[in-house]
Amino acid sequence: MEIRYGNVYMTITDLEKKLPVYLTCVGKWSNQYPLERADGFPDYQWIQCTSGQGILEMNGQKYTVEAGQGMLLFPDVPHRYYPQIEPWEVRWMAFNGTYVGEMLRSLEFNSSRIITVASPDPLLKHLYELHTTAHSTEPLKSVKCSSIIYTVIVDLYRYGTNVDLRSKQQYFEQLSPALRFIESHYNEAITLNDLASRLSVSPQHTCVLFQMTLGLRPFEYITGVRLSKAKELLHREPNLDIGELAGKVGYESTSYFIKVFKRIEGVTPGDFRKRFHNRRE
Repeated sequence: MEIRYGNVYMTITDLEKKLPVYLTCVGKWSNQYPLERADGFPDYQWIQCTSGQGILEMNGQKYTVEAGQGMLLFPDVPHRYYPQIEPWEVRWMAFNGTYVGEMLRSLEFNSSRIITVASPDPLLKHLYELHTTAHSTEPLKSVKCSSIIYTVIVDLYRYGTNVDLRSKQQYFEQLSPALRFIESHYNEAITLNDLASRLSVSPQHTCVLFQMTLGLRPFEYITGVRLSKAKELLHREPNLDIGELAGKVGYESTSYFIKVFKRIEGVTPGDFRKRFHNRRE
């Protein structure tokens, strides 16, 4: 996908400032020139390398950036980057917004860093789409650009990781036998050893995989699946006894099921069902 027009610098109006994330500029350099910013840059940046190799200097450290990698740079952080193996080709976007920092932190991007992208093509496709949209004459192109930026950020979380670590996608793939087992056996007693045996790892490493991939302990995830199934039954079978429902989603004790449900959902199963039933009527 070849971009046949130059870099695009957006006009930021009150409309853009109301968006949780908005584009400030987007573009491509066939050979990124040396650039030094002693005071940083006012916006967030994602700069993705497609060929060649460059060096990023930041916080007293030097980082290599090559194809399949990119630089996620936070605002106002002093940095310098320049080509090492030319042509150093990059595609980039700069963005900002009231909720960008919170969004990135929620996805464990807490500071500027080099990110290795396990599957770079989806991100490059979105950057191309972003560039095309920004260059268009669509009246609400800034809204569409906002949506594309959100997708890029989520893909960074999905496919990206710090240098020399595996991506979230790879962790999900390793964890998927345990997740499938939970989905098929949530109504039965499940032990940590059951999950570990599906993954061919130790119970301790199973806990690590769940934490690294989902940010949850295994039994927190199991509880989430069981309560999700319980809510489906509460919607679908309004006359089902709560005790019978508890057994169908893996709880031997009705009182414990009600206690867990209320702690997480904020209401009892009976009240949850009444609320849903009232909305339907």
